[in-house]
Amino acid sequence: MNVAPLKQTGRLAILALTGLLVFSCKKDTPKPEPEPEPVERTEAQLIKDDIYKYYKLYSLWDKSIPDYTSDPSKFTDQYNSADAVLAALKALTPAHAAYSGGVFDRFSYMEGIDGYNTGTTASGRLKMDTNDGYGIYVQLGTEDGKTAQPIIYFVEGGSPAQKAGLKRSDFITAVNGDSDYSIAITCTNSGCTINDASARDKMMNKLNAALDAGPLKLQVKHQDGTTVTKDLTYEKDYTINPIYKDTVYESAGNNVGYLALSSFEEIENNNVNQQNIDAVFSKFQDKQIKSLIIDLRYNGGGYVDASAYIADKIGGITTKGKLMLTYEVNDYIKATPSINKMFQDTKFEGKSNLNLTKVYFLVSEGTASAAEMLINVLKPYLQVQLIASGTRTYGKPVGFFEQEVQNKVSFWPVSFLLKNSAGFSDYWDGLVPDKRNIEDYVFADVGDKKETMLATALNDAAPSITTKASINAVSRKGYRTLKGGQINIRPDRGMIKKR
Repeated sequence: MNVAPLKQTGRLAILALTGLLVFSCKKDTPKPEPEPEPVERTEAQLIKDDIYKYYKLYSLWDKSIPDYTSDPSKFTDQYNSADAVLAALKALTPAHAAYSGGVFDRFSYMEGIDGYNTGTTASGRLKMDTNDGYGIYVQLGTEDGKTAQPIIYFVEGGSPAQKAGLKRSDFITAVNGDSDYSIAITCTNSGCTINDASARDKMMNKLNAALDAGPLKLQVKHQDGTTVTKDLTYEKDYTINPIYKDTVYESAGNNVGYLALSSFEEIENNNVNQQNIDAVFSKFQDKQIKSLIIDLRYNGGGYVDASAYIADKIGGITTKGKLMLTYEVNDYIKATPSINKMFQDTKFEGKSNLNLTKVYFLVSEGTASAAEMLINVLKPYLQVQLIASGTRTYGKPVGFFEQEVQNKVSFWPVSFLLKNSAGFSDYWDGLVPDKRNIEDYVFADVGDKKETMLATALNDAAPSITTKASINAVSRKGYRTLKGGQINIRPDRGMIKKR
């Protein structure tokens, strides 16, 4: 039997079968489809994507946000605007009981640049160091218990109103020649009510419209009964002077300093703000003040570094060399040296020679952010007393730095938590005052000893100044403000780190 040829024939058969199978597989396998062309994202979609990415990168609550960094559209395409994306992200942060079931992040926000509409509003960019308008803030007050009129409760330093000589306690009696700015009220021992809410709304809307336009002719009545008319020009980007009053109340061996701060504008490189703060504290040193009253009732915050500079001035020799504050940030920021360098521990340097026995802070429910930080970092070292027009301050121990998105949106995701040297930062529902519900008596100018909140601090700091008689005299007058009668309110300026 010839075996070899059979083996060869078998090998040929196997090769033929293998070839047939290979050919068959190739024939049955479809050709791969070409990769689809990438769909180009629109500008609005890219903005939504970037809002998600920056929030995921920088938010203090980043661990609460699902990870779609490889394809943000899987998250953002569910929402029809940038505002809606941010609202959804904030809603993912943990709940906080003090916010009536709300979430911790009620602070992150965005603004369209040059009028860009992010979905619900088309507002101007957050401004620091400068402001637009007239610098007047107004509420309703009465001097006879029968009619209420707009009364100026705050005038911003550096504003057209301040330059024109308008001041807190001035009644507005006419606007652009229109004197229809009084509404009927009914007053009892428990307070005053407006007889016709629609009349109030009409008047408030009319005044707000005038304050947003220009030019403006205001007739005001001072507390001495004299009436003046001022022509104001609407100014864009006027430079804010955050020191709107400073003085020393002299008492034998117990001088008391007073400093009213509207915000914390930038202090660096010996700029004007730094020079002004240095000059005020040099005066306090020269007068050898023992106590200091800081008026923050209209202060909604500003730059962290400016607040820290002023804290160092107040702390003086008592706090020199001691820890002022620490930051809490997320893991990404910690691992990014160029950003993390902004969040190193801060120590007091001893920027003044003051040795104060007590510091008083005049506050309101609008006292927020960097203003609350100033109070919090001094509490571990100095005797501090809070005198409040309400029951608490605003409650904002967190801050942010700006991200510019597609040159269209200014985005401020909350990125850091501030703690004092004792590690305390839990004032989400506000700092608790030592004296609460002290009337913010807007019928006396700022710094006037008849002004009730100031008088309350002075009576404790230096009774020999005899402000008790001033408070009693005030209580006998018929002047009252109306609850909920603020016509325009100073906004929260935030707690800002500058990159």
